[in-house]
Amino acid sequence: MFKSMMRATLPVLAVAATALAASWSPAMAKELRVLAWQGYADDDWVKAFEKESGADVKVVFIGSDDEIWAKIKGSEGKDFDVIAVNTGQLQRYIDAKLVQPIDLSKVPNQKANQLPIFNDLSKVKGVMRDGQLYAIPFCFDSIGIIYNTDEVKTPPTSMDVLWDPQYKGKVLAYDNGEHNFSFTALTMGIQDPFHLSADQMAQIKDKLIKLKGNVLSFYTTADEATQIYKQNDVALIWANYGQQQVKSLQDAGAHVAYVNPKEGALAWLDTWAITTGAQDKDLAEAWINFLMNKEIGAQLTERSGFGNTVAPSNNAKPDDKLVYVETVEDPTKRADLWNEIKAAQ
Repeated sequence: MFKSMMRATLPVLAVAATALAASWSPAMAKELRVLAWQGYADDDWVKAFEKESGADVKVVFIGSDDEIWAKIKGSEGKDFDVIAVNTGQLQRYIDAKLVQPIDLSKVPNQKANQLPIFNDLSKVKGVMRDGQLYAIPFCFDSIGIIYNTDEVKTPPTSMDVLWDPQYKGKVLAYDNGEHNFSFTALTMGIQDPFHLSADQMAQIKDKLIKLKGNVLSFYTTADEATQIYKQNDVALIWANYGQQQVKSLQDAGAHVAYVNPKEGALAWLDTWAITTGAQDKDLAEAWINFLMNKEIGAQLTERSGFGNTVAPSNNAKPDDKLVYVETVEDPTKRADLWNEIKAAQ
């Protein structure tokens, strides 16, 4: 009886197996394709998510905002499922229809775990459009002042300290026109540092030329700033990389501290967004939900120095004024003026 049942069942199984084989293709594999900055998708997190979801996660790390845009725009969003992008850059992805709205009900850890400043997403500038949510905040940092505690005995309170004549030749500045125009605008009391008039740009250019007289060197990466610091007498650093730079310098033995200026510190907020070419939107949302874990948030801050959006950190005090970066009025104009500033005698 058993053998006859087996004989009757085997053809059915064979047909099912044949049908499954015919329908199966690599494109149907449960795979998540992630495009992120180093430190946003660590191996242990990836392995834990793979075990939980049964998915195969492929991560590509990038080194600049322009690289993210080139990869996503070049494939019209079809090469990656989920991307890490800051709120200042997110708008052009929405405009180009390269990212899609997120179903918040699929990301319950956002409401359950995110810190109060990020919990009400309607108040987080840049993540929503026309009532729809396009990104979930993941990590952030302010852009403040690092000071050498051996030389600067009184903690500075304003970016104006970078222009102080007593620190001539002892300032490290970041080599970037967009951010330099924005932070200088804040020191001048300009309320919107991201949308400047021609007159405001001209005034800021003059002020930045004066700053250049105090600058020992311009840097582009946190590691480069640390190397310059170790080899020179540096009192102040305009810290584009925030707490990541503090950690790098302290690990190198430097006696430094960090403050956010009273007029407001520029800050970046990186988010997770889902491309319009995502193969499995539910899986992408599951990835975002998985990373909204307090333990992962704390690990991110400990490992990288960045602030995270779910576990408390020292990246911003409750009374700090953070001004999150936005798309500026004319990136090319700012870049051209910055080159003129650096070339000025």
